[in-house]
Amino acid sequence: MGSCCSHSESREGNNQGGHDSQRMPRAIARQQPNGNVLQDVNEQYKIYFDILDQQFSGKGLKRTFAYKSHIDIAQIEKLRNIFWETRVEGRQEIWQILRSIINEDEETARFLVQEAELKPIKDSLQHVYDKLGQKYDVPIFCINDPIEFSAEKFEDRGLIQNSGNETVKLLIRSVNLNGKDMDVECKQSQSVVDLKDVVNVELQKRNQIQCESMKLFYRGKEMQDQYQVGRYNLINEAIVIAHLKILPKI
Repeated sequence: MGSCCSHSESREGNNQGGHDSQRMPRAIARQQPNGNVLQDVNEQYKIYFDILDQQFSGKGLKRTFAYKSHIDIAQIEKLRNIFWETRVEGRQEIWQILRSIINEDEETARFLVQEAELKPIKDSLQHVYDKLGQKYDVPIFCINDPIEFSAEKFEDRGLIQNSGNETVKLLIRSVNLNGKDMDVECKQSQSVVDLKDVVNVELQKRNQIQCESMKLFYRGKEMQDQYQVGRYNLINEAIVIAHLKILPKI
C-alpha cells in the first residue's frame, strides 16, 4: 500500500495530470467527473472510514485523501479482498491489473498503466478509464493504509437494534449471476436466515442455481444468521454481495 504523508494541502494543489482530459478519446472526455466524485466511490464504506479532507496519503498515482479507520488492519484486508473479488462491472483483466499496480512502486505502476492503455483521472488510481471508455472506481482504503485508527468501532456507528416491519428491496450481486443483479424483497424484521431462504428460492427459480451454502455481505460485513435484516440498516435497493457455493447440476 502507499505510504502516508499527512499534511494540510488544498485539493487544487493536486493537479498532476490535470491536462490529460484534453488528450483523452472523445468517449472518455464526455464522462469527466465533477469535483465531488473523489469521495463518491468511498460513500458506501463511510461506516468504516472517516475521510480527512485536508490531509493526504501516498504519492503519485497512489495519492489519495487520508482517512481514519474504525476497523483494524486485518478487517481492512478482508474488506479489500471482498472488493477486488466481487467486481462485475468492466473487464476482469483491468481489475486484476489495477490490483497489481497498487502494490508496485511509482515507476512500475506508471509503466503498467501505460502498457494497459489506462487513463487515470487527475493522475489518480481512484478513477481510471480503459481504452473502451469503461470507468473503474477504486476506494481509497484499497490504495492506502489509514493514518489513524479510531477507538469508536464501526459496529456502534450504523447498526440499529430495533427493526421495523417495513419491506425493503435488495439487489443481490454475485459472480455467479453473469454481471446481473437479482432483486429480492424481505421485511426488516426477518432474520438473515430468512433472507437467505428468499435468495435461494429466487436463484433456483430464475437462474436454476442450487446452493450448498451462502454468505451475504453488506458494506463488507458478513450478515450473521441470527440477526434481523434491519440490524444492518439496509436502504431500499441496497447492494448485498452473495458468496455462493453452487451444487453441481445432475
